[in-house]
Amino acid sequence: MTINCCDLACPEPVLRTKKALEELPEDSILEVRVNSASSVANVQRFARNQGYECRVEVQGEQTLLTIIKGFACEIAAPAPAEERESFLNRTLFVKDDKVGEGELGGILMQGFLKAALEFDRLPKNIVFVNRGVFLTTDPQKHGEIIGILKELEKRGVKIYSCGLCMNHFGIAPESLAVGEIGNAYDTMDMLLHTDVTSL
Repeated sequence: MTINCCDLACPEPVLRTKKALEELPEDSILEVRVNSASSVANVQRFARNQGYECRVEVQGEQTLLTIIKGFACEIAAPAPAEERESFLNRTLFVKDDKVGEGELGGILMQGFLKAALEFDRLPKNIVFVNRGVFLTTDPQKHGEIIGILKELEKRGVKIYSCGLCMNHFGIAPESLAVGEIGNAYDTMDMLLHTDVTSL
């Protein structure tokens, strides 16, 4: 089966991929055509998170993602106890590039994120939406925060920036300085299945 998800806004490519995979029997192959870097990353991550193999082939201005459902059986080993205990079941949801208003708001944002490095147990995820995406894509203005986020990522925290938000502000995918481009489906999954703290 092949589905065409070109020119579809987030989270539509992931939702259509999910629906197609649910309809396909085991031992099937789904081909998904997309034409944006964020859609490639989102569909690929979704497929792999569901335990499917996903192959990527660039074909001119489009990309073909081949998702293999079935054919192999791999059981992931459970995370070591020390790894499970080092993360809170929590998502930090960042909606702006500052906490509150003006210069103080920027100082607070940097201070809060830097303080997180001092804790033994960290949030599982940090999701940046709306103007929050500037914190992960603008090294000139937010270089110190990007450095903090890279350290958090090194310690295992998953960092996502809303692809739709980046597109809205005209931020190219290659401008992302830390983490991955996220999508609405993954974000809602995190918001519904973890405790959430908003900044």
